[in-house]
Amino acid sequence: MKEHLEGIVNKTTNLDLIDFNGLIEFMLKNTGNTDGHLRDHLIYRGFCELILNEQYTDKQLNAILKTCLDDEHLYLNITHNAPSDDVFTKSFSALVITLILGKDREKRILPEELVVEAIHRSIRYLFFEKDYRGFVNTKGWAHAVAHGSDLLTEAIRHPLMTDSQLFCSALQSLKSCLHTEYALIDEEEERMLPVIDALLDKGLTDEQLLTWLKELHYIEVENWHKKYRYEWNVKKFEATLLKHLLSSTKCTQTTNWIVFGSPTIV
Repeated sequence: MKEHLEGIVNKTTNLDLIDFNGLIEFMLKNTGNTDGHLRDHLIYRGFCELILNEQYTDKQLNAILKTCLDDEHLYLNITHNAPSDDVFTKSFSALVITLILGKDREKRILPEELVVEAIHRSIRYLFFEKDYRGFVNTKGWAHAVAHGSDLLTEAIRHPLMTDSQLFCSALQSLKSCLHTEYALIDEEEERMLPVIDALLDKGLTDEQLLTWLKELHYIEVENWHKKYRYEWNVKKFEATLLKHLLSSTKCTQTTNWIVFGSPTIV
């Protein structure tokens, strides 16, 4: 299977000779393999090649999405707070779902009921995820916040994401990643920006964004060091958001508040 994946990624294999059902089973089983080369460069890139180039049947794509969404993949031991290798399965399942939702946004090939379920589970994922590690020595990128933000963006962009009440859920998912004592140091805030853009495109107002941003500063934590980490994450995100907003004419109220009213930007 590894040889097949090498050939797919390098575009040197005859796809007509591949047992796709067997390959899919192998790829899904190893989506979160702790071997970084197998996980990142073969399986994920293999999914990219095959999904984006429409090599799967609609039935196969449907099955891949259902599997990646389930409690053994995107939500694998999601209520466990201690860091573990489970994060690789969750994080890379998120990337595969992102690919599929993006393709469905263009082609509308999957059952609407399944896509709506995917949107809801995608929006909730980061709210539950508590393993915030970026790069893990010897195992490579976990990066659940970044990958989860990619997924959240694609879920919001999908035409079937029509419930404006989910805007709040999406923002709360981002807030849960920022209000953590784990210092985010691997440019996670950059990956959050497309979430904000997607929400604005769907109708989030400047006033709603500003209200949420102000709420980020209400940190009811007694432990000074834990509170310091929360503030660090919020400050980094806010500075990144400011730079992004200044490059456009969007959200002047939010921009002005960050510049003149925010308690953390210096």
